[in-house]
Parts: sequence; structure tokens; C-alpha cells
Amino acid sequence: MQVTEHARNIHNVLQKVRPSEPTSILVVSDVHYDSKKCDRKMLKRHFDTALENDYAIFCNGDWFDLMGGKYDPRNNLPGTDVLPEYRGDNYIDLVIEDSFQFLDRYKHLLTVWGQGNHETSVTKRMHTNPMKRLVQMLQHAGSNVQMGGYSGYIRWQFQRQNEMHSYLMHYHHGYGGNAKRSKGILSADIDSMQHPDADIIVRGHDHNKWHLPLTVERISNQLKAKITKVHHLRTGSYKELGDGFGGWETQKGFGQPTIGGWWIDIYTRGGKWFSTVREAD
Repeated sequence: MQVTEHARNIHNVLQKVRPSEPTSILVVSDVHYDSKKCDRKMLKRHFDTALENDYAIFCNGDWFDLMGGKYDPRNNLPGTDVLPEYRGDNYIDLVIEDSFQFLDRYKHLLTVWGQGNHETSVTKRMHTNPMKRLVQMLQHAGSNVQMGGYSGYIRWQFQRQNEMHSYLMHYHHGYGGNAKRSKGILSADIDSMQHPDADIIVRGHDHNKWHLPLTVERISNQLKAKITKVHHLRTGSYKELGDGFGGWETQKGFGQPTIGGWWIDIYTRGGKWFSTVREAD
């Protein structure tokens, strides 16, 4: 997996694929790895599937939870939602180091690790960027992973022998409220308008999970009309709500999230390239 940074939030990922064999990208977001409510068994199962098949992995922010910090207003009771192994004076260090230990096994599959509101909140309050520190540790261990932004572009290139095909993804961690009724699906048309070149548009943050394929018409370099499909993804989460007794999410009135991420499958048929999306659950 070759990951190249063209700007601080524009990256290129080149992957060589075997003839006649499909490949996939695992898209995850809002993992909240260090939370008590993170479904780590599911997360490991998905990452292990990627490892077995040499699939790329992309994270659209909020890998960390980090709500137990001293200056975090979401920390309702110190230590209540913090796992025992993180309860120390170097709380943030312990979380970053544990994340590294988990990700080290998959380091050659990691591509771009975007930033979410949980990472930016820590940066603002604690004057350190936890995502940058994690990415630097992984790079030092030999990974090609790059730190992305809160939003950005990734060009996914797939090389099969002498043939090359690419898909352009625009990602944004997300903004606004929980959108209880629409689940954020009303933003798909606006996203398409603002990012007309994107083949895949990924959004997270609100823990909603859905896939909306939209068909668009574009003009090729040869001035021919071509019909293409744009995949709109809300990435879901790996953090469960719990029993609703209390906590930040309960106080905000959030509903039960749909757990897991997405597989973007890339394959050829009849000499043409295709992309499909299926749920990682």
C-alpha cells in the first residue's frame, strides 16, 4: 500500500491488485476505541478480514474517544467512563500507546487517518494532537499511514498489471446535530453539488449509517457523456449507546447507533471496473 501526501488533506493511495481478483477498502469512523462502549470484538473482526485479504483501511475521524480528560466538559464524573487501564496521570499517553499496540498488526494496510471532533477537542484543550502522535508512532514502526484533515480528498488508484483505475473520495468527519428524522440523507444532494468530481462521498460524526447510490451524468475528456454512480456513505460507529441510564449521548437524546463500517468492493467484469458497497457488520 503506497500512500502519498500531495497536501495536508489531499492524498493518493496506490494498491496493486491481483488479476481477476476483487479488492476492498474498509471505511470506518467514530470508532471511539478507548471508550468502554466500543465494540472491539467487531472492530478486530473487520480489521482481521482486511488483514487476511490485504484490504486497505481508512478512518474518517474520531478513532479516539478521550472524553475523560481534565478539561473536557463531556467528562460527567472523573473516571466513570474511563477503562481501568487508562486511569493514570498520563491518561492521554496511555490511550495513544494502547491504540498503537492494536493498530501495529495492521500497519501496512492503514492509509489515511482523518481527524474528528474528539481529536480536535483534545488538541484545543490539551495543546497536543493525539492523532498526529499516533500516526507518527505508526510511521516510525514502518507504516505508510498519513494523517488527514477534518475533511479532504483521497484518490484511490488500483493497478492490475499494466492497467490503472482510480476513484476520487471526498471525506468530511461531519457537523451539525443528530438529524433524528432525516438521518442526514438530505445533505447528499448538497454534497454532490459541492464536490462534483467525487465518486465516493463519506460523512461521519452523527453515528447514523446508510448508503445512498446516486447516478450522475458527466462529460469525459473525449467529450462523451458517461453515466457514473456516486456512493454517499454515512459511516456509523463502533460505539454503542448502552442502556440509556446516563452519559453524554443519553443527555443529548441520541438514539441507538448502527454499529460497524463499510466495505467498498472494487472489481472488474467484461474489461470494465465497478464499485459496490456492502455493510461491515
